[in-house]
Amino acid sequence: MSRAFVKEDDGERGNLVSDILHREAKIEWLKIQEKKLDKLLNDPQSKKIKPETLERWIKETREDIEKTRKELGYDDQ
Repeated sequence: MSRAFVKEDDGERGNLVSDILHREAKIEWLKIQEKKLDKLLNDPQSKKIKPETLERWIKETREDIEKTRKELGYDDQ
């Protein structure tokens, strides 16, 4: 087998590994954002946050969750 093919296969493998790591990072980010949203909505401590700020954070977090779910190809639930 030619070295050119080996290098190409290694490059493709590297791209695949990179894609997998990127997806895993997105999944982890989604989990963090979902926990954050739950905390903003349900934690009694969140009541101490100025209402306008809390509302903005909830909106931004929901938007980020939706965007990340779409990027991961998850169906809306």
